[in-house]
Order: sequence, then structure tokens, then C-alpha cells
Amino acid sequence: MFLVSNEILVAEVSNAGGLGTIPAHNYRKIDELRGGIEKIKSLTSLPFGVNIILHKEHCPDWADRLQVLLEEKVPVVITSLGLPRTIVERIKASGAVLISDVVSLKQALLLEKIGADIIVGVSQGAGGHAGPVSAFSLIPYLKDHLRVPVVAAGGITDGRQMAAAFALGAEGVYVGTRLINSAESSASAGYKQMIVESTPDDIVFTDKISGIGANWLRQSLEKSSALLEKNDHDFTSLKRWKDIWSAGTSVAQIENILPAKVIVQNMITQFQEIWAK
Repeated sequence: MFLVSNEILVAEVSNAGGLGTIPAHNYRKIDELRGGIEKIKSLTSLPFGVNIILHKEHCPDWADRLQVLLEEKVPVVITSLGLPRTIVERIKASGAVLISDVVSLKQALLLEKIGADIIVGVSQGAGGHAGPVSAFSLIPYLKDHLRVPVVAAGGITDGRQMAAAFALGAEGVYVGTRLINSAESSASAGYKQMIVESTPDDIVFTDKISGIGANWLRQSLEKSSALLEKNDHDFTSLKRWKDIWSAGTSVAQIENILPAKVIVQNMITQFQEIWAK
């Protein structure tokens, strides 16, 4: 949700019964991050989360950003692309819940040992950085070996997929692509329309954009003159995330743009109807 999530979207999701989140690196300057957190607090009294990428190439000043999260008492800190080994005690001391993304059991076991409170299993088909394993295999695999709660990520847009994730053992679901096409998101009109028009066949998984395997919209790659046929093409000159748009295979179920509140409530209602059967 880099450059997509914003303060209003975060608050709307939390107010609707979910946990709104935003990447810390959405803000170019540290003071802007602090201001964004304060704005979220003014829009909701409910918990929300901020994601920190622990990867120097992708977020070189992550330590300074983390300090802001701790000072502002952000309720949930989410870590990605790195191990929070040296910062767990500080996060816990601030009163925050620590959620960590993984794509494998090896990562998950290490993060549980380090002190993560919740593990997010990022499966095949997730928007942005994703793993290679299907949720049908990854989520039960994590559940069979972990003591902490597991959240499923990848390919989840509605209550049907949420119910499937819970049947696999997940205690929660992570939703990204569906909320790109929320009325409140910062995605451009062209980005949202491309998601509506795309199919799962239009999702390209490659590590040549950001250096780490991620899913992208084929049409945005083509618009950026990316030669998808050549595996050795140099993508480094392209403006990733801004001009090259990310999405998951769950574009299959996205046909419109709706308010975030409606998206969350529809998902919860459909899930409850299925789970009650």
C-alpha cells in the first residue's frame, strides 16, 4: 500500500471494524510521519498500525522512523523485509503489538522466537512483495508449527476468501489490493481503473523491479516500456510503485470502487453468513 494508503483510509478501515495500516515510508520526512500519525489519531480512537521496512536499501532511515512510532505510541508496529531482533524490547516497552510478515516457516519460527506477537503469512499472489507458496499450503503449515496467531495475506478481497483463510487456521486476514480500489485511497484514477480491467493473468511476479519478488500490473509495466519478454531487462531506470503499479491476483474479484467502510462491512457480513452455515 506504498503511496496508496493514507490517514483517512486508515481511520475508515479501523472505524469499520478492521485494523487500518499505513507504511511509514509513505512520508518522505520524519516530521511528516509524525504529523500523519497525529492525524490518524484525530480521525479514530481505535487501534491502527504502521509498517516499517527493515531493509536499508528500501528504507535507509527506518530506525529514525521507528523512534517516531514509539514516541507516538502507535498501537501496532508491523515489520517487513528484515528481522526486528534488536528492536523488539523497545516496541514491547512502548505498549505496541508487534506483527511481522513472513513468506516461509523458517522466517516465522525465527520471528516467533524473537518475540513477534502475530505472524502474517504472505502467500503467492499477494500484491506487492509476496511469497512463492499458495495460501492453501502456507497458512496450515504455519499454524501447525507456531504458537502465536497467524494472519493470512494474498488473494483476499471478500468474505468468501476470508472464510477460506479461517478454515485453513488463520485468525485474521490482511487485505491490500481490494482497498487500493477504495474511494479514500491515494491511488490514481488510472491505477484504480487498471485494477478493474485486469485479470489474474495480468499480474506479473518478478524481482527485477525492486530487487525482491513482487507482483505488478502487466499494463503498468508495458506503459513504462518494460520488455517483459526479456528476463534480463534492466528495470532500474523505472519509477517503481509510482509509475509501475502493484496488485495481487485478487484483481479477479474487483469490479468497482467503493468506500472503505463498505468494503470492510461487506467482507465481514459475507464472512459471517458463510461461517454460520
